[in-house]
Amino acid sequence: MTDAERAARLRTANLLGALALEVTQRAEQSAKRHPNETLSSSAALNVIGFYDGCSNNTLAQALGLSHTATVRLVDKLEAAGLVTSETGTDRRSVALKLTTSGRERARDIVAERCRQICDVLDMLPEADLQHLERITETLLRGMVDAAGDADHICRLCDETVCVPDRCPVHGRAMVLKATDRV
Repeated sequence: MTDAERAARLRTANLLGALALEVTQRAEQSAKRHPNETLSSSAALNVIGFYDGCSNNTLAQALGLSHTATVRLVDKLEAAGLVTSETGTDRRSVALKLTTSGRERARDIVAERCRQICDVLDMLPEADLQHLERITETLLRGMVDAAGDADHICRLCDETVCVPDRCPVHGRAMVLKATDRV
């Protein structure tokens, strides 16, 4: 790699980093109804909605949180009337479910996140959007190192617009799962 190529690559990395931070900040801010609301609580509602009846362990893995932090988060969501926990298949586990308010809040979070990101995408012409979709799918596919990565990467995704059988992340996770790279 020449010095000019290295400089161009570093500039692209810097631009991508700045874009990623700004898009993330806009999406995170849109998910909050009040300053104390966290991205983890928003993601938790989405994950529980997708995996109705999931355990604290499944939720912890998807969010990248410790078991203790996940239990505290679930307690807060229950106190807010967004989640219920019932006895799981094993007496030591719980099955997490969204309340009606929790389902509505999860839908609102995902819709607002998509709206914020679409506002950014609207700055691009259609041809560039098609290139960006292809590039984004390639990058996401390459970021999946293990089957379990899919739940974490897609924790705030709208599963109605990126269904698992067309999702590059879930597709790669299924390939890894089939080859026992869990």
